[in-house]
Amino acid sequence: MIKGKLISIRNVLERDLDELYSLSFNFENPGNFMPLNFVSESSFRNEFVTTGFWKEHSGKLIVEDKSGQIVGEVGCFKAAHYIDGREIYYRIYNGYQGKGYAGEALKLVIKLLFESSSMNRLQAVTVQGNDISEHMLKKAGFLFEGTMRQARYFKGRIVNLNIFSLIRDEWQK
Repeated sequence: MIKGKLISIRNVLERDLDELYSLSFNFENPGNFMPLNFVSESSFRNEFVTTGFWKEHSGKLIVEDKSGQIVGEVGCFKAAHYIDGREIYYRIYNGYQGKGYAGEALKLVIKLLFESSSMNRLQAVTVQGNDISEHMLKKAGFLFEGTMRQARYFKGRIVNLNIFSLIRDEWQK
């Protein structure tokens, strides 16, 4: 477990599975920038049994508040085989947003990944127009690299994605 002032991030435990599945795939109010991705409960549980949601090239961690309530998730994955780093993501579930949890989870996962590995680069992608997430990334030290034009089908339309990165040397300053 890695503790911050507002939240902690930690590995997923078996006792978390029911609540985590319910929260992760509740799309009643996903927000303007959350992609819809359905996974069967059996696939979800099988992935946990097989990997614990953490393996060499990807992982998912729980974000919990000071009372131990699951409020979100944060993780990473290898975006391309030739990149020495990971793409990170963060999601604070509906009802817990606007409390500073995402920014702190972002900082904690950056620290975890840079301090526990030799990777040199972290990147994050936002749907163009997600100003809150882009501001958070910049505040954490990420630099805007460019726009991937018409890169994703999202909520019934093709959208541009903005890519941001943070290099180990920049983070250490």
